[in-house]
Amino acid sequence: MKPDYGIDAPGVRRGMLIAGVVCLFMAGLAIAVATSTVGLVSEITLITAAVAALAMLYGLGMAAYMTYASRLGKLRTRERLLDLVATVIPWTGREAVLDVGCGRGLMLIGAARRLTTGRATGIDLWRAVDQADNTADAALENARCEGVAERINVHTGDARSLPFPDATFDVVLSHWVIHNLPDASDRARAVAEMVRVLRPEGALVLADIAHYADYRRQLELLSLQNIIVDTGGAESRIIGALSGGSFCPHAIIGRRAALHMEN
Repeated sequence: MKPDYGIDAPGVRRGMLIAGVVCLFMAGLAIAVATSTVGLVSEITLITAAVAALAMLYGLGMAAYMTYASRLGKLRTRERLLDLVATVIPWTGREAVLDVGCGRGLMLIGAARRLTTGRATGIDLWRAVDQADNTADAALENARCEGVAERINVHTGDARSLPFPDATFDVVLSHWVIHNLPDASDRARAVAEMVRVLRPEGALVLADIAHYADYRRQLELLSLQNIIVDTGGAESRIIGALSGGSFCPHAIIGRRAALHMEN
């Protein structure tokens, strides 16, 4: 059995698909009505149909991209981000890893595959609006499919108040999660919590589709060092342009300062 990491933002994808189908219907209807009433297609009708066709292409195109990104694209992104951890601290296999907003286990399981004696912990509120069929059982089942069930555990909890002591983890991950918090103050609390539970000289990977400039400023104030910003390459720039800047994946990778440098 293959792991299933779910469809991200299923409501948005469904809305794009429905909008595309509706626009297709409207384009055809505009031409059909004009042809049946006056026997020809007017310039206004052509413009209306063209606009509807463009909207259809946009809606169906975005729905198709979201399906691709959820099924294939994010697997490649996962490996690239985990590889970038090694530019901050080398993977030894002994790390304690935390995935904040782990969902069905994409980053959690990817990290666990790199561990030997280490352990990966996931935490989530398990909201289906963020990811289809988002449950702890789904994450555990995916871990079994990937052969790493003995190296992971999952918890129910809030990113704004992580139930772990200070300096617990060597690596803290978060992938497309924090933007779901609507208030800037809540996002700031979540970022501060991730740094709090990160050990000195540990690595943080914070990937999201928005607010990354705010995250970087805060992380610099919280003494993260060796910060790298991963822009996702050409694919990220293209989808960012098509979405009007509302969907522009970036990742920030950094290392927490040594304890004596924070004091």
